[in-house]
Amino acid sequence: MAATVKQGKVIFRRWNKQFGLDETATSFSSLEELFELCLQTNDPMLVDRVTIEGTDENNTPRIVTLSFQSVTVPESGKPDKKK
Repeated sequence: MAATVKQGKVIFRRWNKQFGLDETATSFSSLEELFELCLQTNDPMLVDRVTIEGTDENNTPRIVTLSFQSVTVPESGKPDKKK
């Protein structure tokens, strides 16, 4: 049996003056939905991590977590240098 993806979540993080660091999660069920969720975010709410739930080839439940810092890179592919 092949590995299968069941669902995923995008975990957003933002700073809340009243409560400190705050996280919210939104589920997705396709790569297109994940892409759309990542594109619509902007400061102060940034993507902190993505979790993907599914099963491996032995039908064992698995969760993959992708953790990263969100950055925007211009079309040139090179980060802007601060002046």
